[in-house]
Amino acid sequence: MIRLLVPMAVINFVNGLIYSAAFLQYVGPVRVAAWFTPVVLFSAMQLLSARSISKRGGLKRVSVKLLRKSEVSSLFLGVVWGASAIAFHTEDQLANLFICIVIAGMTAGTMSILGPVARVGSRFLLGSVSVMLAANIALNTPFAFEVTLLALSFTAALIMGGLRNYRHVFEMVEQSIQSEGARERLADAIESSNDAFAFYDANNELLMANARHRDWFECGEPDFKPGEDSVPVLLDSGRWLMRSTRQTGKGGAVVVHTDITALKTRERELIEAQREAVEADEAKSRFLSTMSHELRTPMNIILGFSKLMTGKSKIALSPDDVREYADNIHASGTHLLKLINDIIDYSKVGLERLPVHPVDLDTKGLLSEAITLAAGFEDKVAAGDFDVGISPKVSKLHADETAMKRILINLVSNAVRHNPEGKKIVIRAGVDTDGAPFIAIRDFGRGIPEEKLEKVFDAFYQADGDFDREHGGTGLGLTLCRHLARLMAGDVVLKSRVGVGTTAILTLPPSSIGRPTDRPRASEDEDDWVGPASEASEGSDRDVA
Repeated sequence: MIRLLVPMAVINFVNGLIYSAAFLQYVGPVRVAAWFTPVVLFSAMQLLSARSISKRGGLKRVSVKLLRKSEVSSLFLGVVWGASAIAFHTEDQLANLFICIVIAGMTAGTMSILGPVARVGSRFLLGSVSVMLAANIALNTPFAFEVTLLALSFTAALIMGGLRNYRHVFEMVEQSIQSEGARERLADAIESSNDAFAFYDANNELLMANARHRDWFECGEPDFKPGEDSVPVLLDSGRWLMRSTRQTGKGGAVVVHTDITALKTRERELIEAQREAVEADEAKSRFLSTMSHELRTPMNIILGFSKLMTGKSKIALSPDDVREYADNIHASGTHLLKLINDIIDYSKVGLERLPVHPVDLDTKGLLSEAITLAAGFEDKVAAGDFDVGISPKVSKLHADETAMKRILINLVSNAVRHNPEGKKIVIRAGVDTDGAPFIAIRDFGRGIPEEKLEKVFDAFYQADGDFDREHGGTGLGLTLCRHLARLMAGDVVLKSRVGVGTTAILTLPPSSIGRPTDRPRASEDEDDWVGPASEASEGSDRDVA
């Protein structure tokens, strides 16, 4: 209806102008002007209304008030055209007949133009034909009734066509509304989906995407291939997606990404749990195999020698034999106590029940005590079999005393256990290039293969795992050393080469350097080791580092 405003205004004005000009020869100009003036005003009103609507960008909705106004306007215009039968009535009956034919033609034309809005068109019909019929009857014009019937039959055909047109238009509008509603519901469902949905054309240009797709791919569109199905995708944010792509019938593609981050996390947790279960089973096996040997051997010694010393034995023992047996029993008991202490300490570390209390420690005294105790435990070397160098910068350390002693005793004991006779164990304490203190302990034993350098830190692991292995122990020494060092924000690492030797390096955080005491320059056996911890063993063979 809005689109017909301008055409209707032009048609009314042009037809009215031609109609008025044709009847100037029959009636006076005053009567012509009186009839033509409402037509001109009405056409001007239609043009102004069309201009106003165009400036507002059109109408999104048509109110009932506007429909009523259109019906009244159409009725008014019909009355104006029907009144021409009175305004232009003459003595010439052919002219009067022509007037009726023009009115009927104008009515039919208007009805055909206003077919989509039949209610508005019917108002023009009602006004024009009714007034024309009444005028012809009142003026007793011949052929008025026949012309009116002809106009009505012609108009009835147009009305029927208009009604069908109206019905089709109504159905189209209704289908359009339903289609729009269905599209909005589909769009809302896609927008509310937990999956990322996107639709691309044949050139892979994005046509439609929901909010989830825009959020996940805000930095760029995904690189997909048509026909992909169940393809895992890892975003920069760490989110895992599963991509599925389907081609459309016209060459486009629908791409759906499903969030599987929770599944991937669960999968990683299951893999980690399986790995931990395998490691726990291996640790249990190592524990049983190690403890069955390490506990049985000293217990056999204790039980055997104690039985000989109970007095029930038929073998007469000399005082020297008793002393020797007592020493063996004591050594075996000490060994058992060390094994038990290792297991207890390991359980405390594993349960995080081992407290750490940093205090100021004298590095030289700490190393001297560790060397003395380790040498006494191993009963192989004396304190003079160690080459010790301590930098004045680490003469004092701020760390947990119990943890430091335990770490150093274990590391020195390992060095003593593997160092060949005639070689001095090298110990250096200094500061690395990052300002962190370290203590490096080096032996010249057969070394550890590279693939075992990390395995030896596993609980109950033995580098020589046979029952007749050369060196005993629970396999917890290095494990405890690393745990204790990390409790103090440090670490224990091994550097080794087969046939050359092994260097165990204890590193501590820079905050562990205590305030040094005033003392003279270190003696010759206390070198100022400042540099990378790996250089601490340069004094004998740098290849180990």
